[in-house]
Amino acid sequence: MRVKVIENLRKTGIPFISDVPWGTHIAAFYETKKDYFDIMVPYFAAGLENNEYCMWIVSDPVKPMEAVKALKGAVPELDTYWTQIEILSDAEWYRQYGSFQGKQVLKNWVSRCNFAESNGYEGMRVCGGSSWLTKRYWKDFMDYERDVEEAFESFNIIAICPYQLSQCELYQILDVVSHHQFAFVKSEHDWKYARNIAKFERINAMTRIAAGIVHEVRNPLSVARATLQLLQTKDDLKSYRKFFSSIIDELDRANGIITEYLSLATTKQREVKEYNLNDIVSDLLPLLRAEAIPNRHDIVFHPSTISDIYVDSSDIRQVILNLVRNGLEAMPEPGVVEISTYMQKGYVVMEVKDSGRGIPQEIIQKLGTPFLTTKENGTGLGLYIVFKILDNYHAHTKVTSSPAGTVFRVYFPSSASANAQ
Repeated sequence: MRVKVIENLRKTGIPFISDVPWGTHIAAFYETKKDYFDIMVPYFAAGLENNEYCMWIVSDPVKPMEAVKALKGAVPELDTYWTQIEILSDAEWYRQYGSFQGKQVLKNWVSRCNFAESNGYEGMRVCGGSSWLTKRYWKDFMDYERDVEEAFESFNIIAICPYQLSQCELYQILDVVSHHQFAFVKSEHDWKYARNIAKFERINAMTRIAAGIVHEVRNPLSVARATLQLLQTKDDLKSYRKFFSSIIDELDRANGIITEYLSLATTKQREVKEYNLNDIVSDLLPLLRAEAIPNRHDIVFHPSTISDIYVDSSDIRQVILNLVRNGLEAMPEPGVVEISTYMQKGYVVMEVKDSGRGIPQEIIQKLGTPFLTTKENGTGLGLYIVFKILDNYHAHTKVTSSPAGTVFRVYFPSSASANAQ
């Protein structure tokens, strides 16, 4: 077996990666378009030179003609290789059936490899494209990457899967690394081996430890609160009830801070489905109104006919709760928080409007910054969490404020526009 591997080593063309055997499956993280071409151009130039059939699948912002132009710079005689290489868009390859179907895409790779070998090529060299990926397809695509990792070992195929770092969250980087034989990072400043990605694994481990510590702290707080509530009922401790109430309030505040930290420290598996935002808001209205009543506030909902959105409903519930609670806390008694939904230029818009005193302009520009707060007992994490959640769904916000109140508008891509992408 060892002799076979040595005889079948292939030149990668990439500066720091030596020859590799057939079946090699590599993840390439890059930062800029220049980084991307610095990887792909020498990679495919080596494949053409060594009688390999080549398939280059490009994703935005790279266009097929840009890839042709870049490759021509390294392979001036590229016109003589047109029967040896295909350069396709991600839509032509991954979504040619209307949506991503991983098992069929894998069959197509194998079919192309068999075609290549039957036409005298020694094997096939490929590059996938990933910038089209949305959260909706992420799990399916990782399942596909796992299947590719297993299947390609049996074929004369070398594959590089590029991922742009700016589009990847920490858990996605870890997913990608775990489904490839090895990985590297290419930046304008330096090449970095996959070992450097181990720092992400250490961060992830520290995050899990922090989440565990938070849980351990939370449990005794709950016991202390329950004990104080019990003591409040004792007639012989009646004179201490005011102090007990103050302590319970502080414990509740501590628990609120812990809850917010915990939401930052944990990465849950999202269950993304089609939901109508009106339904999510309507389900929350009884809870929101119950919170508003003690301070003589009111919650008014103005729903319109809107498209569905692809979200995890628990995430959006958290967004709504945070925005409405901010509005309730900002208003003098009595006040009104109005929630509206409507369509605007293909986006599903949720508007949360309060009748508070407004937010200073210098603060508006910094909203979402961790630990920035205008509240006496605030943590400054609520809006940071909101923006973090919304970023997962490619939603954006607009905030306007005046002495008459503040309006938060959240723009969600509709499920129809997500399908189109």
